[in-house]
Amino acid sequence: MLRRSLILGVTLLFVMATSALAQGQGQRGQGQGQGQGQGQRGQGQGQRGQGFGGPGGGGVTGLLAMPEVQKEIGVTEEQKGLIQGMVADLRPTGGNRQGGQDVSPEERRKQADERAKKADDMAKMILEPKQLDRLNQLRIQREGVTALERAEVAEKLALSKDQKDKIAKLREASRGERGGPGGGGGGAGGAGQRGGSQEERDKAAADARDRREKANAELLAVLTGSQKEAFEKMQGKKFEFPQQQGRGPRPGGN
Repeated sequence: MLRRSLILGVTLLFVMATSALAQGQGQRGQGQGQGQGQGQRGQGQGQRGQGFGGPGGGGVTGLLAMPEVQKEIGVTEEQKGLIQGMVADLRPTGGNRQGGQDVSPEERRKQADERAKKADDMAKMILEPKQLDRLNQLRIQREGVTALERAEVAEKLALSKDQKDKIAKLREASRGERGGPGGGGGGAGGAGQRGGSQEERDKAAADARDRREKANAELLAVLTGSQKEAFEKMQGKKFEFPQQQGRGPRPGGN
């Protein structure tokens, strides 16, 4: 009981410190004369304009925000309050601009990596070991083969440097086929999905699915037989994720 109270107390301090740091950075970025009100509007735009999480979009924060996942891992009411604060504090702020200047893709990626690291640290403080183990299983299920890019997954599977290099090259090629960081299926396919006929949209969706399945198969082919078995075990019992409104299955998922 004492250990649990200490953990929760430290977690609350961490949440408050993270929130204060984010607010301070937002206020400095907006300039001394603009005030806190504009910073809050920028934060709202960032929340609408960007998602949050790790590779493949699974991410600890995104998963813990799902009531279905909270139920699956047995989150308590006390933990729900801490998770709610964690999710709010780790949402990206400011959209694609910071301090009146455009943010480069490299900087956005750096910021996303920093948020992912904080999310991992905070989840370890909030959740019990058994809950964390199941969350990690769900994260791999959610990310699919893209989880192979994560250092901790690669380490558990004992991937060689050659395997890691092959995975990185395949993932980069897959991103290029999707038309870059914005996705959209690339080229005419992306345009067809946005404004073409139903037949064109269906074809674009089928082409995107074929590319995704091909990319997944190529990634899995990098693994040895024993590594494939280990990767399957790391996912645990199959979990049905809730369908995102207005979206199909996430790229890279199983």
